[in-house]
Amino acid sequence: MPGDGPLSVADLTPGGLTGRAADTATLRHMLDNSRLVTVTGLPGVGKTAVALETAIAAAGDFADGTLLLRLDGLPDEALLPHTVGAVLRLADDFASSSLEVLVDQLRDRHMLIILDTCEHLLGACTSLVAALLVPCPKISVLATSREPLRVPGEAVAEIRPLRLADAMTLFGRRLAAAGIQTGPEHRATVASICVQLDKLPLAIELAAAGLAEPGLAEPGLAEPAAEGQPLAAGPGGLLGHLLGRLERGEDVPGIPGPAGTRQHSMRSAIGWSHGLCTPGERLLWARLSVFAGPFTLRDAQDVCATSQLSDEAIEAGLALLTERSVLLAGDGSGEGSRFALPVTLRAYGRQMLRRLGQEEEFADRHRRWQHRPRPRHGAAAGI
Repeated sequence: MPGDGPLSVADLTPGGLTGRAADTATLRHMLDNSRLVTVTGLPGVGKTAVALETAIAAAGDFADGTLLLRLDGLPDEALLPHTVGAVLRLADDFASSSLEVLVDQLRDRHMLIILDTCEHLLGACTSLVAALLVPCPKISVLATSREPLRVPGEAVAEIRPLRLADAMTLFGRRLAAAGIQTGPEHRATVASICVQLDKLPLAIELAAAGLAEPGLAEPGLAEPAAEGQPLAAGPGGLLGHLLGRLERGEDVPGIPGPAGTRQHSMRSAIGWSHGLCTPGERLLWARLSVFAGPFTLRDAQDVCATSQLSDEAIEAGLALLTERSVLLAGDGSGEGSRFALPVTLRAYGRQMLRRLGQEEEFADRHRRWQHRPRPRHGAAAGI
């Protein structure tokens, strides 16, 4: 069942989030000014955790409480209005549509509705929210989704990866909880691991959990981590172990999440995004996995374009993958805009490229692109 009934503030236990105070404050401010706030961001960035922490802070603002619906287990769009009504234990009027019944019975309620994981039911969630907001003036909606709902009046908050200091703090706390002690001598290695995991909370949680697995590390690291030791950031250490499992198609156990839930494993979180992409977007994602760092539109076209994937399709695909929270977009516009594929999503894409039988071809194209002759500064302009 996506939810068990209306929640009170006591049901939403603070998750003790690291480094998210500014995000929750921003969301709280958005809720004060917009009745629909959608939280977007990369797989594993912590959208649900931040949304629930915000709901705790805002609980006193809603006289009739908070309703949490986790939608990842709901397979059919048509069931959404009925599911909301069932969770609220509303009387069912079979003479009217479920949506009409829901609107009628929520008309005078003062509630916050949290729609968690909307992306696979985007059309149904959009229709539900659009139908509720006008006739139910005291209903507010906080949604989490890989992409916006695109309802008029929507405020969108993109949750970015943690700051490095916060990522390191989270990693250290999770290691300590597993009985693994680190000291100042490990600081550079911990920073390297966090950077290479793109400072994504779920990836960091899984990495720390991985160190507690039998045979990977012994509790209580007394000596500085060296190459090849479990805490090391290189191929023989923790990061290589985690990404190796991801690339081989193996799963990594989930981590207990906020409010008694369980987060997706990193692989299932990424696979969820992959399943929502079109075949063309999946092909582009796989080919982009050969880039180890940031790239521009022109770079992507130079390396990835074929008869299967035109320059125009790549330009559109980069925009859509960014919108779907697969790519991170940096500063710049047009051809100068830079994109990055986070390391965990890159590992998944590389596995897909291998399954397509195209890994060697596009790795070779990327090597040739890296070593192509580049004009000296000003040469193109004849200076």
